[in-house]
Amino acid sequence: MRCLLLPYFALLCVSTEAVMLCDDKPDGVYEQGCKVFTRCTDGQATIVECAADEVYNPAIEDCDDPNDVAPPCGHIIDCSVKPDGHYADVGFGCHSYYTCEGGRFLGHNFCPVGLVYNEVLDVCDWEHNVYEPCGILPRP
Repeated sequence: MRCLLLPYFALLCVSTEAVMLCDDKPDGVYEQGCKVFTRCTDGQATIVECAADEVYNPAIEDCDDPNDVAPPCGHIIDCSVKPDGHYADVGFGCHSYYTCEGGRFLGHNFCPVGLVYNEVLDVCDWEHNVYEPCGILPRP
């Protein structure tokens, strides 16, 4: 069971198993990020969290050493001097963002197809709503 504290102090708890329905899906990996992915096997969903020193490798559909994984997941960022927060991964067209916490790099997250990361709003957004260099809005 995983619980999240939502704005206004609401608590949402969901089972880490079966968050995704796999009834009609062939066996395989779905909803992958760099640190967590969902594996469907015989109609059952399992959430897999990679160890702290590993990331998801789509080539083998499992966790792996970041040195053996293509960017962006295999691309480790130095967060030692960055404040805690989310940052657009400009080197990959802002189609992903990464998290720094306590001086540690916690991995990349992907925006849905067609969206880029909006650092101002801390969400994935359309390019026409996002300032350069991630979007097409000129900076004020």
